[in-house]
Amino acid sequence: MPPARSTTLPRAAATDPVLLALAGTVLAAVGWLLAGPGGVETHVLVRAWLGPPLNLVLVAGALRLANRPGRAAADRRFWRALAGTGVLLLIGQLGRLATALRHPDAAAVATGRFQTVFVLAGVAVLAAAVVTHPRPPAPGRARVRYLLDTTAVVTAAVVAIWFMTDRSAAYGAGAGAALAAVVIGAALTFAVTRLIAGGHSPISSVAAAPIVAAAVLQCLQGAVLPAATSWRIPLALQVAAVALISAGPRLQELGERVTASRPPRRPRSYSVLPYAMLGLVFALLPAVLPAGLSRTALVALGGLLVITAIVVSRQLITFAENESLVRRSEAGLRTLRRQEERVRLLLEYSTDITSLIDHTGAMTYLTPATRMLGYEPGELLGVRVLTLIHPDDLPAILPDLQRLMAAPGSTYTYQARYRHGAGGWRWLEVTSRNLTHEPSVGAVVSNARDVTDSRELQDRLRHEATHDALTGLANRVLFGRRLAAALAGGVALLHIDLDGFKPINDTYGHHAGDAVLVRVAERLSAALPAGAVAARLGGDEFAALLPGADAAAAARVAEEFRAALAEPVEVDGHRLTIGASIGAVTGAGTDPEALLRRADEAMYRSKHAAARR
Repeated sequence: MPPARSTTLPRAAATDPVLLALAGTVLAAVGWLLAGPGGVETHVLVRAWLGPPLNLVLVAGALRLANRPGRAAADRRFWRALAGTGVLLLIGQLGRLATALRHPDAAAVATGRFQTVFVLAGVAVLAAAVVTHPRPPAPGRARVRYLLDTTAVVTAAVVAIWFMTDRSAAYGAGAGAALAAVVIGAALTFAVTRLIAGGHSPISSVAAAPIVAAAVLQCLQGAVLPAATSWRIPLALQVAAVALISAGPRLQELGERVTASRPPRRPRSYSVLPYAMLGLVFALLPAVLPAGLSRTALVALGGLLVITAIVVSRQLITFAENESLVRRSEAGLRTLRRQEERVRLLLEYSTDITSLIDHTGAMTYLTPATRMLGYEPGELLGVRVLTLIHPDDLPAILPDLQRLMAAPGSTYTYQARYRHGAGGWRWLEVTSRNLTHEPSVGAVVSNARDVTDSRELQDRLRHEATHDALTGLANRVLFGRRLAAALAGGVALLHIDLDGFKPINDTYGHHAGDAVLVRVAERLSAALPAGAVAARLGGDEFAALLPGADAAAAARVAEEFRAALAEPVEVDGHRLTIGASIGAVTGAGTDPEALLRRADEAMYRSKHAAARR
């Protein structure tokens, strides 16, 4: 079962039943081999019986990793090769067990020829897998770093192998053991260089560490320890080495589970491999220095070691600080990119048009919302915004727009009609702010939203409030305003009352009466000169306002209207005739109500005169 999201690899390893069983068994065995009762025969048999099960753990773990779904083909080949190495080691362990069962004596403490052959074969299989494992291409500097790391590892390995072979000869170790140590050391050097320094490894450093430690222990017990060393130590080192290499695949599996539950971590930008190799070479110095060095030489050598350790430590601290700065910078860049992406999406899907306008009035940036005006954003780049505004709206807003362009930091909000790409006009409410003084902007920023529907609704409501719903003429309220506005310059006023309208309503119905009223309104509007205002005051009462006209002009309009009414009105196949009583007055001043009363009185005098005739 995968570990929880907050699980770390050390915590997962400390609670893993496989690793716990492996560690418990090996610790008990090593402790007993080092200090337990019994002679060499019993200890040799215990070591021989422990080898095959531990190798089976290695084979099973490597095969589980090789068969894990989603793993790359090259990584599968590596883990199958490691499983093959485990099988060869298992065969060698079984041969050792057979030998120990026949001759459980001190000669069985050392690694025999049969087991050595299969160990070397297993190392060859692993080396072949490393050779064929692909390495991703790297740029020039990465190749230089790779070569430098490789040189450091190879140099340290040559020194260490030379040291081991030299000690092997000095302590009287067998030639086979020395050869095995040299081959294992060389293979280890190659594997570390090819996989870890190469930049792409199928095995993590945590899983590789116990395998490397197992190889080192094998070298120690096979080529470095003096021949006179107690048989207890080699046996304990052999069991520890086999257990360590068997734990590697399990640590890899746990590490992959923990990594899968966490976001990927950025690889380190520096390598500690050259410094580790430096430490390895320095660690060998005390063992290879000749006896009898002077105190001064020893002090100088000690100082060299201390200063080197300080320099390396300072260098690693600097690397770690730089790495931390780089990660913080990358985190800041990721945050900035997320913010930029958020702003981009907000602008892209906003229904408001955001634009930048330079000092010439040309648009240099527009959001995709310009499509609501029938344009793609690129179509309007370089277009002066004034060319899109309706000519009737431009005079009212142009002075304020000019003041906005001349005053950095100022803001101006207005409504105007803008040309639609498919023809027609759309009302936009625009808020513009002059940010030409801001270096990061250097333009006037405008945000515009389409208010056509609300503007048309307002205009419709305003029209309905000031116009007659049936005829479309001005109502009494609007007519009174226009009269009051024009009265100071002198006006002529016609007050009209229809004759014979009530019988039409009573005989043919209100719909016929409404049709007659509409025709009367049309004929009244047609009879008026430009600048005059026609109104329906209510019922069958109409009025006409003639600004600046005299009595003669009013009489001519009245006669023209009467002539127009003489033509019958056709409604539902009926030819209906209607007349009108018209009162005409002229006047000037500031009292519109008084003029309306005079026109009303004149209309009634006309009606009574017609009735007497």
